[in-house]
Amino acid sequence: MNRAEIDDMLDAIAAEAAQAGDEALKPGAITFNSGTWVKMSLADLPTTCVNTIVGIRYRGVSVLISSQHENKVLNRREDGGAGAPYFDLEPRA
Repeated sequence: MNRAEIDDMLDAIAAEAAQAGDEALKPGAITFNSGTWVKMSLADLPTTCVNTIVGIRYRGVSVLISSQHENKVLNRREDGGAGAPYFDLEPRA
């Protein structure tokens, strides 16, 4: 999963949520396997660690890293609350 693919998925999920009028369909979390994450650079995906409570974010969406995760983008219903607190999707840089 590269930056362009992630941006496309986030935008598609946001558009689907807007069309359905369902907050649970908005982007919830981006998950990475830790093996993938450690190989990525800031140029690959420019994330920001907001603070220890809010965690790592890309375009306002939580980035979750674990050896148990697959690389994917989840909506809020799919992430089971793991991406909370939720913020509005920020525009592409």
